[in-house]
Amino acid sequence: MFLHEFIYECKTVLRQKEELFWVMIFPLALGTMFYFAFGNLTNSTENFHTIPVAVCAETNAKDDNFKQVLEMLSKEGEPPLIGITDTNWEDAVDLLEENKVRGIFKIEDEISLSCLPSDSFGADGTLPIEQSILEAILREYRTNIKTITEITAADPTKLPEIIPLMETSVSYAKNLSLTPGNMDTIIQYYFNLIAMACLFTSFAGAQIAIKNQANLSALGARKCVSPNRKFLSVAAQFLACLLTQFICIIINILYLYYVLKIEFGTSLPMILFTAFIGCIMGIGFGFFIGTIGQLKETTKTGIMVSASLLCCFLSGLMIGDMRTLIEKHCPVINDINPAVLISDSFLTLNIYGTTERYFFNLGGLLLFAVLFTFAGCLIIRRKTYASL
Repeated sequence: MFLHEFIYECKTVLRQKEELFWVMIFPLALGTMFYFAFGNLTNSTENFHTIPVAVCAETNAKDDNFKQVLEMLSKEGEPPLIGITDTNWEDAVDLLEENKVRGIFKIEDEISLSCLPSDSFGADGTLPIEQSILEAILREYRTNIKTITEITAADPTKLPEIIPLMETSVSYAKNLSLTPGNMDTIIQYYFNLIAMACLFTSFAGAQIAIKNQANLSALGARKCVSPNRKFLSVAAQFLACLLTQFICIIINILYLYYVLKIEFGTSLPMILFTAFIGCIMGIGFGFFIGTIGQLKETTKTGIMVSASLLCCFLSGLMIGDMRTLIEKHCPVINDINPAVLISDSFLTLNIYGTTERYFFNLGGLLLFAVLFTFAGCLIIRRKTYASL
């Protein structure tokens, strides 16, 4: 009877168009919109590219070393740090106003840097960063020239010892080994999207409870007079819902990974395993909501939709910085938010791998699943009916 109940429930879930819409179709559509809205955002704002600059060198300029430094920087690295265009001042200004260069180095008696305001028409989000890099180049050159001048005036014999030291870059930071993950901040929206789909499996979990309560459905009345053990029936339905809902989640993840080419930054099996744990929690949550009171099915569905979307909102699905803001002012909300636990598990896998933080998140999800399922079973078990 267990196998019969399992197969029957699988067929029943697959015929529930509303559940399939929220768990599979809606996340697919939302993920596609994310792709077209954010697809090229990071490429244009965060990935490094060569900074175009114009160089205006006066013929009677006293300092020609700076131009040699710029030429060296334009040849080193892959891609090089800067790309220089030698031109006169008038043409350089035109290039700057057309946003074809990020700054103008004017080499005369004094070296100066001219840039457009960060909020200028035609400028993009990388302009302030690139201007800061150009300012740092000029500032470091001026510092080195000043140091050499002072040493030469004080003791010229020490100059050969100082120049090699100035050519050596000193790092005060320690490199830590991270995973070769995707450091694109936009990835958090896709992780939250998968978390939302996992929470939407609660609709299927609620149906398990409704189908086993005689006062909520005709099917529940027939199950209550059936000789089958209620525990085996509920277990079969739970496993059937878990299988079918997880298949829908798999379709979502494979669509993001293979069709939209979203790089999750970690192994696909670990992403699927994390989503599987999220499905268990989602179904357990829905099962618990379905056992509470004698509310109508539409009312319970509204509660689950509201709760799921609220959790996703607090985890950063709608506003990326929301989770950080909550972590700053009330971190306990993130600790008990299942959407945060799911999305943070993905982020942890992406950046750090399977660390203690990852297993802590999975442990929290499993704890919620056990509590919700156990509470729901107790409520169903204690219900009795005067007549059916």
